[in-house]
Amino acid sequence: MTLRRLSVPSFAKINWTLKILGQRSDGYQQIKTLYQTVDLSEELVFETTSNRGIEIEVEGRKVAPGEDNLLYQTAELLRQTTGSQAGIRIKLQKKIPVGAGLGGGSSNAALALLALNQLWDCKIGEKELVELAGQLGSDVPFFLVGGTALGWGRGAEVVPLPDLPQEKSLLLLYPHLEISTREAYALGKWGTYGGTGQLTREWAEITMRSLLRAMGPEGDGWSFLENDFEDVLFAHYPVLVEAREALKKAGCERVMVCGSGSTLLGFGSDKQVKEAAAVITREGIGETFFCRTLSRKHYRQVLMNSGLLLL
Repeated sequence: MTLRRLSVPSFAKINWTLKILGQRSDGYQQIKTLYQTVDLSEELVFETTSNRGIEIEVEGRKVAPGEDNLLYQTAELLRQTTGSQAGIRIKLQKKIPVGAGLGGGSSNAALALLALNQLWDCKIGEKELVELAGQLGSDVPFFLVGGTALGWGRGAEVVPLPDLPQEKSLLLLYPHLEISTREAYALGKWGTYGGTGQLTREWAEITMRSLLRAMGPEGDGWSFLENDFEDVLFAHYPVLVEAREALKKAGCERVMVCGSGSTLLGFGSDKQVKEAAAVITREGIGETFFCRTLSRKHYRQVLMNSGLLLL
């Protein structure tokens, strides 16, 4: 048996907007969101082994151990689907905060699906890989696409949108608070979803136009950005309110929650964001990351350069 190896970056995401439309008959919440990959990343190394084990080694941040780990579950799901008995060792240098709304675990799972499909010669097609990704988590299918995309349903139905014409600087502030998606949903009363399930392309297009205006030379502002988790999270976690006010005081034009929290996003001109990052870092408020949006073209190019075969 020839042993094989892949080392690939796993990127984080933000949500430009996130609307919760109500609980569906299957118990899941219906949402519509605008996803965006950013260049905050961590490294995943995949090595085939001569045994049949699934070995997960993590350095850095603490994550769920053993069979509770999403990387383990991804490998096990692929083995159950294909009947493969191949072994794998996965090493993760964990840098993206956990329970932060940045999709780090989902990104890991998506990259693991692609890498193991390649290393184990599973030959699973695009449609089935997307379905498997949806079984692993609502955000996982997005990371098979990257760039800017509309998320619908649980968030697992993903429609690629045109790349933004330029990269945007962002300030991420992680207040050392883990919030699971399940916990965030449990804090609110979202009502019942009674829609037809059609994709809201018009909403996505309107939001994209607002994004382009905000990023343009005139700078229309960021007030159009919204996240339905914000009210319940700010009401329940005083530390988030303190962090939000610190970002505003530091010069961010707009501050919002990323995904289901707990990371906060600071928006403004590139100059405003850089200055705010310096202030927040100096004051030692949580953990800060100065990053930029990552287009689909750039996202795919980086992954392909690592030797990964994409859909």
